[in-house]
Amino acid sequence: MSRRIYAKKSLGQNFLIDKRVKTKIVKNLYLNDKDIVVEVGPGKGALTEIIYNKVNNLIAVEYDDYLYSDLKSRYNNPNIKIVNADAKLIDISNYLENGTSYKFVGNLPYNVANKIILNFLKSVCKPEFMIVMLQLEVAKRIAGHDKFGGYLTVIIGIYCASEILFTVKPSSFKPKPKINSAVMKLTPYKKPKIDQSNIEKFSAFVSKSFISRRKTILNNLSSGNQISKDLAIKILEDANIDSKIRPQNLSVDDWVKLYFSIIKNK
Repeated sequence: MSRRIYAKKSLGQNFLIDKRVKTKIVKNLYLNDKDIVVEVGPGKGALTEIIYNKVNNLIAVEYDDYLYSDLKSRYNNPNIKIVNADAKLIDISNYLENGTSYKFVGNLPYNVANKIILNFLKSVCKPEFMIVMLQLEVAKRIAGHDKFGGYLTVIIGIYCASEILFTVKPSSFKPKPKINSAVMKLTPYKKPKIDQSNIEKFSAFVSKSFISRRKTILNNLSSGNQISKDLAIKILEDANIDSKIRPQNLSVDDWVKLYFSIIKNK
């Protein structure tokens, strides 16, 4: 008799139980038998049970030791590889041939979703696209919806285009989370908008220039980067950006122009 599996709050586990949502997620993967799929956070196998019959190569990455053991015992099949690893840190290229295309899917723990997404977007082996379930508010931040644009919008937007596909109610999970969720699609660019050698400095610059959503980009740029307003005005003019706009209303491309403008003028 198998042991009953309980969700661990410390790992942000909420198991998907809604069959309609499962079907809708898998439908958005547009699978064929030649596809390689990387699933992160398979949990009790809500999506795994549908996907592994549709493709010849499924890599499921599970951090929880007990869930990993349970999945290993249930899916003894050459088409599926169960990996016990931390998706925030895993180097997926170790499990794929160089240049191999794959599709990513995951019901991601809300407390580490951003770190998992960025780990895969930064990988040498980037996914063709990612279908991810995460907290609705975080999804809105990533997509840069009205009033939600911010640091996360820019940092993830350097690597990919994003769109929210549909929302998911708490009743679709067990245990029920206290918030709504969303499934979104992330499509990586062939090349990030910022070269890898500049990523860390760029991230720090955006963080410093986003200290107050209520202030203009001029005030944020000046106080956050400890430069005079005259210099901040020149930087904004060179980047062709209105000094009265608020930082959350700038596009990812605007931030890239600002970054290179401040390097040029500082």
